[in-house]
Amino acid sequence: MILTAAGKSDTGRVRSNNEDSILINEELRLFAVADGMGGHNSGEVASRIAIRVLQEALQQMFSSRSMPEEVNTNFSLQTNQLAWAVRLANQAVFEASRDKPQNQGMGTTLSVALVQNNKAGVVHIGDSRIYMFREGNLIQLTRDHSLVMEQVRQGLITQEEAESSRLQNILTRALGTQPKAQIDVEEHPLMEGDILLLCSDGLTRMLKESALVKIFREKEELSAICNTLIESANQAGGMDNISVIVIQIKPLGPSRLLKRFFTYLRKE
Repeated sequence: MILTAAGKSDTGRVRSNNEDSILINEELRLFAVADGMGGHNSGEVASRIAIRVLQEALQQMFSSRSMPEEVNTNFSLQTNQLAWAVRLANQAVFEASRDKPQNQGMGTTLSVALVQNNKAGVVHIGDSRIYMFREGNLIQLTRDHSLVMEQVRQGLITQEEAESSRLQNILTRALGTQPKAQIDVEEHPLMEGDILLLCSDGLTRMLKESALVKIFREKEELSAICNTLIESANQAGGMDNISVIVIQIKPLGPSRLLKRFFTYLRKE
């Protein structure tokens, strides 16, 4: 399988600065969205540190083929390396928050997908999201770590009540706010034609999932999907920063298969 990706981040119509950060590294097949939080510009600082350390740490582990200090045997080596890179990112944000008084208490959401061997390793914390669009249907792969969604899961409020709640900004987990992060780690098999969507809550608070599905069904080019998602969120109010990444899984064509075959022969 091969993949193509596109992404975009927008300040929105209300905020004066963009505290979101995105990562698109097709060489590593690594993709991430981080939505920072904190006073002054600390949210922007937190999200940027998380993305930088994540990429550098994973690159180093891939190059050295090093084994993470913590391993879950239910997952592949690459997904374990990804989870460890996220833990290192948490440590970096946490330590940076203590270096300067204005950064105290800063943190960030982080939703990461690593596409390897026909599956996606997913590591997640916060209320940014990862979806899979497959055969016309949108499936949420991550679970929001927010107060209102915890109340929904416990049956205390309905999904509709959660969408209009003033408590949507309250997170129950975030990267960098504690010395050790409680992260979700999963693996999902991929099929030809699948599209992964990574997004900050500036998109999902403005648009219902039915609106996302409509855009995916109507647009084919990934850049057009990104642009339409952000334009639609802004038209709905643009109350927060909006970040999106879309990744499409494509089959290897005959020419690429031959190229890989001859590359393999040369290595032998």
